[in-house]
Amino acid sequence: MTTPQSYTLPGGLKAHRCQPAIGAEVSGLDLTQPLSAAHAEDLRTALYAHGVIFLRGQQAIGFKEHLALAKAFGTPIEDGPDPERPQITPVAAKAFKREGTASSWHSDGNYSPEPPAVSILRALDPCTFGGDTCFSSATAAYAGLDDETKAQIEKLRYRSSLAERMPKGYGHFGSPEKWDELNAKYPPVTQPCVSVHPVTGGRGLYVNTTWSLGIVGMDDSEGLPLIQRLAAHFYRPEYQMRWTWEKGAIAIWDNRLVQHYGVPDQTTDRSLERITVHGGAVLSIADWEAREKDLAPA
Repeated sequence: MTTPQSYTLPGGLKAHRCQPAIGAEVSGLDLTQPLSAAHAEDLRTALYAHGVIFLRGQQAIGFKEHLALAKAFGTPIEDGPDPERPQITPVAAKAFKREGTASSWHSDGNYSPEPPAVSILRALDPCTFGGDTCFSSATAAYAGLDDETKAQIEKLRYRSSLAERMPKGYGHFGSPEKWDELNAKYPPVTQPCVSVHPVTGGRGLYVNTTWSLGIVGMDDSEGLPLIQRLAAHFYRPEYQMRWTWEKGAIAIWDNRLVQHYGVPDQTTDRSLERITVHGGAVLSIADWEAREKDLAPA
């Protein structure tokens, strides 16, 4: 049975789907008030169903409420630049500048052995024209693959690295010493080309051209074109949606279910703040099957 475009969640919140494959706006929530267990469960239910969800009209909240919202999805990561608010990562971009816009298709933290599970991004001073964020469904991208490709990539893994993706001394790192520091903090890892969501069991395509260095066991002449071909599925409009920011808006996405792209056409400066929550190692199909076997009754 197809989910209607608008429906009521079990805890009473309303969901309105943005596109058939991805996204929903959730209404009926005032985050200045304590988040009830029923409403927290509604948010998780909607997120796992649609990959990314959005809240409007939350101008009155601050860091405390943002943090409480994030805790509904897990344990916040504390690696931000402000020691008073280590959970916060500023997301800022200047008018007409590409830097800071995250303008390539990716999911957060592919280069980490345990990438963030969920990201919660709050608009403080959004762009008045431009500066949207696009999202694309990893589950729809996987479902759209032909059976031959699914079989080909079922067991494949790719290499990922934050520092190796850019040369020493590149502007984002500031100096070769900073490059070495990041390479030590985030040594190269491998990730599965196909991930399995730990809650829903749904399969998603987990490949992107931003952090993928090559397929394990393949020559680059074969592996890199495969990565390009797989990543191109995220570019299909039928798997995508586009979110226009406004003051008080919040986007919450599951990095195992979607990829995102910050459109670098902001006509004014913009300022947002993100909190991400811890996730475990990304599950491959083999990992999921082994876990299910272990959990099965004897």
